[in-house]
Amino acid sequence: MAPFASRSYDWRVRVGINARLLTAPDRRGFNRYTAELVRALAAAGRVEPVLFSDGPIHPLHRLEEIPRVLRYVRPQALWQHRWLPAALRRERIDLFHAPAHWGVPWHSPCPVVATIHDLADRERPELQVHGGLRAAARHELEQWLVVRRTRRIIAVSEWTASSIVRRLGVERERVAVTVEGAAPAFDIALEPARVASVCRACGLDAPYFLYVGGFDARKNLGAVIAALGLQPPDRRVAVALVGEGGPAADALRQRAGTAGVLPWLRLLGAVEDAKLAALYAGAVALVMPSWLEGFGLPVVEAMHAGTPAIVSDSSSLPEIAGDAALLFPPGEPAALAEAMGRLATDPALRGRLASKARQRAPLFTWRRAAEQTLAIYEAALS
Repeated sequence: MAPFASRSYDWRVRVGINARLLTAPDRRGFNRYTAELVRALAAAGRVEPVLFSDGPIHPLHRLEEIPRVLRYVRPQALWQHRWLPAALRRERIDLFHAPAHWGVPWHSPCPVVATIHDLADRERPELQVHGGLRAAARHELEQWLVVRRTRRIIAVSEWTASSIVRRLGVERERVAVTVEGAAPAFDIALEPARVASVCRACGLDAPYFLYVGGFDARKNLGAVIAALGLQPPDRRVAVALVGEGGPAADALRQRAGTAGVLPWLRLLGAVEDAKLAALYAGAVALVMPSWLEGFGLPVVEAMHAGTPAIVSDSSSLPEIAGDAALLFPPGEPAALAEAMGRLATDPALRGRLASKARQRAPLFTWRRAAEQTLAIYEAALS
């Protein structure tokens, strides 16, 4: 990597962002992080984000005001390792940020920062979907590039930072931790009538727990099925699941039918932020039984809505949830069933956890994430 000349930081840094994932309409996970962080960085006024992609940025990400440089090049490796470095040089980019694990070019004309959200493939390989030897080799190369070609690595939790140091052998001083935040929709106080209307439209006329996220193995949704099965039918509270699950959602539905608890599941598919905020507000609690999370963004969204959570005591979740959640071991459905029963029947406990959630929410904002990221950019440029 070419050295970057030291300059004063009173000019607006042009930061290139690898935005290839934003060609898709998915607004969860890496895409949510990238889009929200870019907006917050632009609002801070100290940097000028420039999006680099091999296709149009999907309008659902609402980044129309952000400059972009697009060029369709195949194979993808040619785009990343040949076209991208030339484009960074041509656009006079001061620093390049790969925000989703991968996408670091072999050579860059400017310093590079990358975000690692988790190392699930190394922490829990048995939970990963394997795409064959070619995909595995490319994944290894991408991780190698992050380790060898970046000046700083961003981790989204202390747990992820320790995983990076332990699993990839990166020096701790090269790894910096930033928070994630909640989109503006989750900070708006909603009228009870609005919440009730959204819940009725989703078939939720009675109390319910809420799950938000994917349906892959590491999400451990089988624990929810098992926990419902351990409860007497007259004490079960429905669980609404938000997310695009595809075949995995169909398999979960079949598993719930076999266990006799399908009537207590509501698979809602993808939901826009305004409706999701109402679903958070109306829920007894958020349930996150994951085996592994690098951050756990739904926990923070629930905090901003003033909603308690039940989370597994695994990976980053205790760190993010703090004292605003009940914890349980992810391999013990009986403990999850007990926690669900406690929150469903104890309004005082719900109130205490909701109060703690509201107190904790200001720790997790995209404005704070942008401020922390800007400090990392400055360290990489120095």
